[in-house]
Amino acid sequence: MITETMTNELLMNACQNRATDLYFFPNDDTYFIEARNDQGRYKIASFTLDENLAIINFLKFNSGLDVSERRRPQKGSFSFYFQSFRIHIRISTVGDFRNRESVVVRLIYPQELNTELNQDILKKLLPIAQRSGMMIFSGPMGSGKTSLMYSIGRQLANDKKIMCIEDPIEIVEDQFLQLQVNEDSGMTYEELIKASLRHRPEVLIIGEIRDSKTAKQAIQAALCGYTVMTTIHGKSKYSVIQRLKQFGIDELDILNSINWISYQRLIPTINETELFTDSINAIDIEKFMETNKTDQNWMNMIKNTYEIGYIDENTYQEYLYG
Repeated sequence: MITETMTNELLMNACQNRATDLYFFPNDDTYFIEARNDQGRYKIASFTLDENLAIINFLKFNSGLDVSERRRPQKGSFSFYFQSFRIHIRISTVGDFRNRESVVVRLIYPQELNTELNQDILKKLLPIAQRSGMMIFSGPMGSGKTSLMYSIGRQLANDKKIMCIEDPIEIVEDQFLQLQVNEDSGMTYEELIKASLRHRPEVLIIGEIRDSKTAKQAIQAALCGYTVMTTIHGKSKYSVIQRLKQFGIDELDILNSINWISYQRLIPTINETELFTDSINAIDIEKFMETNKTDQNWMNMIKNTYEIGYIDENTYQEYLYG
């Protein structure tokens, strides 16, 4: 009962501060627990090894993981209720060479608790999402890529069939048909994309392109006339094109399939955390492919924001290069 109370207090604290992640790190004879939200990382507490082991075992048990396994990586999930809202909790564990587990807890909030998206961004993207072809969202983990794709999908759901393929499903959305990757059962991104196209969705949301097989299937879907929205981890909007080439996508298919690429970050300003985006459309993509010249739009945007006093110097230095 004490362990359950301690764990619930940690999760309640995280939800109150809109933390997206909790980190359990071993350090000699103690464990440090840190959280991350839009404002950065901060320390929550420290526990003894025995206290932390009890908390980790409680989390693993609720996630359906093997409590006795401490070295092999494991991942699972469960639900936690905060102010009558259902929070999706994802657990990832791995043990170090001293048999001490490090754990990352991901908190995924329902749309009602998420920061309201800038309506100007949606107005800009909706006409693009109405066309067949691919839209790619890039940026680091926690930069709001999935939330943005789902917000666009909700705007289209009244008139179009929306299908999602993710690993795992991060946001439960009843308006969409959602498929979850399970590689142990052969349900890879590649196979699920093939299966989804037989259902003829107007819009296909693919959680992430992480290998050449997924990239080729996603590009093929876009070339066949579907609207495809997906994410790729990258440092800039231009790095997405280089990643696609590394995945074996030729330039002609890139030009014929992609309508829009963006790089985005959630950046703390003097008032709140806001979504900053830097994007290129199909015309800009073609110009880049011809000249290989990049622009300084992101750096100029961050610099101008700093000069008018909208972000502080620390934020300026952290985000200047993406």
